[in-house]
Amino acid sequence: MQVLKFGGTSVANAENISKVVAIVNEVLKKDKAIVVVSALGGVTDLLLDAGSLASSGDETYKDRLHVIEQRHLETVKQLIPVAQQSHLLSLVKKGCNEIEDICNGIFLLRELTPRTKDRITSYGELISSQIIAAKFNADGITAIWKDSRELILTNSSFTAAEVDYAETNQRVNDYFRNQTSSLFILPGFIASAAALILQRLLSRQR
Repeated sequence: MQVLKFGGTSVANAENISKVVAIVNEVLKKDKAIVVVSALGGVTDLLLDAGSLASSGDETYKDRLHVIEQRHLETVKQLIPVAQQSHLLSLVKKGCNEIEDICNGIFLLRELTPRTKDRITSYGELISSQIIAAKFNADGITAIWKDSRELILTNSSFTAAEVDYAETNQRVNDYFRNQTSSLFILPGFIASAAALILQRLLSRQR
């Protein structure tokens, strides 16, 4: 199993993403691959700017959000055949609506906490990785998208979290041990905090 990481510049636009797909396709001739991707180039900064502007009461945060949404929608339209775009465009819109809801809350509270900052920036990788996985599949290269938050566990030191390597390694080994697929696409940067996982489990039991 090979692990490849592509940063923001490598996935900055449709043209660069197509180059990534070609590189990975060659790599797959040697062995299975896990591909970890960043947000589209510049999107993380735009997300942080939006959060910061909202916390200061500056309504121009909405302009940043519009740019983010349009970049992702345009990338989908350039990469994916029209007949296969509908689900992905809806996914992008849903993610961008969630970002806007969070920023609206920040604007009302005039507060941007470390936890909220991490939440906002996570959307960059979550959306980009699903677009990239869809591109592979549209090109006939079967790719499994996997949410990194289900594999990587950290403490709750938001913006400076430390990985629980023992638990994370166990989860990674358990997941990939029985997988037969050749290609997996994962969002970089993101993980789940142990305290948040406990909260989710307790809420399900109520």
